[in-house]
Amino acid sequence: MLRKENLPWLGKEPNQRVWYIYWRDTATRRVKRRSSGTHDRDEAAKALGKFIIDQVQLASAGPIETPDRYLIATALRWYLQERGPDIASAKFAGLSVEYLIEFFGARAPVSNITPQVLKRYERERKRKRRVKTPDGRIKTLTNDKPISAGTIRRELAVLSAALNHAVDNGRLTQAPKIIMPSPPPNKTRYLERDEIERLLAECEEPHLKLFVLLALNTGARKGALLDLRWQQIDFATRIIYLNPEGRVQNNKRRAIVPINKRLYAALVNEQDELKRRQEERAKKGKPPYPPCDRVILYHGGPVADIKIGFRNACKRAGIKAVTPHTLRHTAGTLMALAGVDLFLIAKVLGHSVQKTTELYAHFRPDYLRGAVDALDKAMPPNTSHQSRVASVLY
Repeated sequence: MLRKENLPWLGKEPNQRVWYIYWRDTATRRVKRRSSGTHDRDEAAKALGKFIIDQVQLASAGPIETPDRYLIATALRWYLQERGPDIASAKFAGLSVEYLIEFFGARAPVSNITPQVLKRYERERKRKRRVKTPDGRIKTLTNDKPISAGTIRRELAVLSAALNHAVDNGRLTQAPKIIMPSPPPNKTRYLERDEIERLLAECEEPHLKLFVLLALNTGARKGALLDLRWQQIDFATRIIYLNPEGRVQNNKRRAIVPINKRLYAALVNEQDELKRRQEERAKKGKPPYPPCDRVILYHGGPVADIKIGFRNACKRAGIKAVTPHTLRHTAGTLMALAGVDLFLIAKVLGHSVQKTTELYAHFRPDYLRGAVDALDKAMPPNTSHQSRVASVLY
């Protein structure tokens, strides 16, 4: 049973309305938190009660197990159940768990995970591709086109997170090291100015054009833009808060981005169009679109994904080898080519400075020039050498 002094409690973060559940980790003694997902105090109290019951069940779940007695499938299922709501890409994590259990089996212990087995997992996954069945489920079929190393790395990262979660929650004594495939090279494809013009010209649907403008002028990820709501946009200060209230920041950070003139005009125009479309429906005697606060709408409803429309627009524009994520990379590249400091680019994109330097420093050779020039100035003078260089140059 949980002791009274260790019971979780409710609280709020500054400038946020949503309630959070806080508790002290028994192993590290650090305070952790989880969003209750509601602004209502009574609903938050119900969520707290359920959380306490779950914690009591976990505390009485049994003794800690060694890797040879703890099942991989058990670790994966506990991870999805307890961490699923807080995972940024929960759908991908769920699919990864399916693939991992299919490979390891339902009764395989954690001790079965070795570098050789992980290599075999990588080889087998590369021989398969994912397809969607008519009922919407994802299946794998043998095919010559392999799944990318980046996707396999993400799947194994789910396995690693599940095992570490089991250790942190006192179910597993230790987790084996998960050796990942080599990371794929950074993508360098970005859109040139003429390609941007052609793409915008071929965006036949207004929601697709708005998405492209938002992506190019904020550098935000696809998910953040499809989730964007009007209350996250402050027209008075011309700022977009990409991280909505109640969402806990994770590795894919959502930044606070100013709105430039072109994007401001597009957003104002979209609001005017929403009013016009509602008025037209009223004149025709049609019911109004149901209330929806999303910025990117299609026929009055939220957009689940933009991939197909984007792909078709690129095909019409004659643009190859791009995805919606290319727009984010294009934004970072254009800022780097314009001489924007890499620290500021990192702030806009929500990257670490290290990641931004890896991706965009080669577009800014002058960024490092000051460093090597400082070395030159720090060197003792070499008169004979300088005179020889001068004779060659002049």
